[in-house]
Amino acid sequence: MPTSTFGSFEIAKSGLSVAMQQLNVTEQNIANVNTEGYTRQRLLTSAKDPANGRYLVAQLSKTLVGQGVEALGIQQIRSEYLDKQYRTLNSNYNQSSARSTALEYLTGVMNELGEKGTITTAIDKFFSALNTFASNTSSQEYRTNVQQQALGMTQTFNNIYEEVQSLWHNQNDSVAIAAQKINSIAQKIANLNDAIAKFEQTGGTANDLNDERNLLIDELSGYVNITYDFNPDNSSMIDIKIGGLTLVEGKAVNEIVVDSAKDLIDDIVNGDAAAQAAASTRLTELGFTCTETGGVYDVSFNGIALVTAGAAVPNIDNVVSSDLTLWVAYNRNNLTVNSTPPGALELGTVVTSGKLCSYMEMVSNQDAVNAGIPFYMEQINSFVREIAKNLNEIAASGYTYPYTLQDGTPVASQTGINLFHVPDSGGGPDYTLLNAGNFSLSAEVLESVWNIAGSSTPVDLTAGATESGNNVIALRLFQDLVENSYYDKLNSIVGNLSIDANTTDSILSTKESLLLSTDTQRQSLSSVSLDEETTNLIIFQQSYQACARVITTLDEMLNTMINNMGITGR
Repeated sequence: MPTSTFGSFEIAKSGLSVAMQQLNVTEQNIANVNTEGYTRQRLLTSAKDPANGRYLVAQLSKTLVGQGVEALGIQQIRSEYLDKQYRTLNSNYNQSSARSTALEYLTGVMNELGEKGTITTAIDKFFSALNTFASNTSSQEYRTNVQQQALGMTQTFNNIYEEVQSLWHNQNDSVAIAAQKINSIAQKIANLNDAIAKFEQTGGTANDLNDERNLLIDELSGYVNITYDFNPDNSSMIDIKIGGLTLVEGKAVNEIVVDSAKDLIDDIVNGDAAAQAAASTRLTELGFTCTETGGVYDVSFNGIALVTAGAAVPNIDNVVSSDLTLWVAYNRNNLTVNSTPPGALELGTVVTSGKLCSYMEMVSNQDAVNAGIPFYMEQINSFVREIAKNLNEIAASGYTYPYTLQDGTPVASQTGINLFHVPDSGGGPDYTLLNAGNFSLSAEVLESVWNIAGSSTPVDLTAGATESGNNVIALRLFQDLVENSYYDKLNSIVGNLSIDANTTDSILSTKESLLLSTDTQRQSLSSVSLDEETTNLIIFQQSYQACARVITTLDEMLNTMINNMGITGR
């Protein structure tokens, strides 16, 4: 049926109401132009259908007019596709960024361009001392110089190795810190899921809470690779997974649990029966061998005993440090999602990007591909073993210089004296136990500079012409520098690290460009534009004024009809 006069009032009234709501939404957008994570909003509107009575036969009149406009709700302007793309890129970017930072520090530790404290300088001074020593093997001054420069070289390796280990521990701590941060963010998301669901049950739209949740998901993506979707039972909630393992499900959180073999072994040694059984199971999952006999446990790793008859082996820290693979497995933090059943956050299969991935790579990887700190630690260790073994073989084949102890006891020329200390495995010296951290002079050379072998024949101070021996061994010690190309091998280690760092920086730059490009697209869609909102203010203001003018016009029409119609001829 045709719209009545009073129906026209209702149409104009609906226009006034909607225009006012549009102005309110625009004001909200402008007020939050600088609010981080805020998503611009718009009022969804729809024309009201005309009031049409139910008739069996259609009316002849076709002059049906709608009933005005109605507000359907307030919508956020976001793109799910851009959000997911951004979060994937953000995870990849943060992985490369964290790796770049770690490699930058490692490169600084291994800096061979400086003049002090470098391995190159220490090696150069040591072999220079050997060269001088070869000119006069009977000189106490030259021998003392060799001893001190050798000591300086070993301490340089010790210091650098300690710095590298410090970086490793820093990255290992970062694994635990990242897990705690992920748990915190996940709990906040779960709480927001609950709040949003309760709010939207009333028919409202929790846009501000959604903004907060989206901001947290952005942050979470920087720590670890995530996938997410709406909860199948309540579309107001979002479920989040890490590599297929559920982290957030509705308002429930499966926390990430941090443990280490070191702590688990402590439970084996000092815990009660339940703690021992749980620790044994977990250690087995981590690659350790655990056997239990009558409630007493033995624990080993690749044949190296760590716990025997329920007690830790003597000097367990020294035992662990002698094998790099064991040292990493013993000390590193391992992560498990406390779901049912629990799921391990394994590098490469579950954790594939984000800061957490970088931390885990730097702590664990011993291969050249995505090399971690243990890879470079082993490179240094192998270099030290080669130096020690080569020089020890030369020194042990020669003869020391006779000398007299302080108590007057004479010490004859000896052979078989090593220049550097070699750890004993129990069955004799074992170079596999030697690393840059325990690299040191032999006890004999530390005791006396006369125990440095220089001659290829015994030195007998009473034999006239053979009084000082010869310098054959001293020369061979000096010539070993060139024969085994130590500088080239050291440059290879440092060069590989430099290439790795530069490659990571290049990849980081590319990922940063992709991330910024995607974020720009996302911001152009979701962020507030003052120019656009100012234009909307004018449009909605004019719409409001127009609707008000319609009501004024209708009022004038009614006034004419009521007060002026039918009075002609009175």
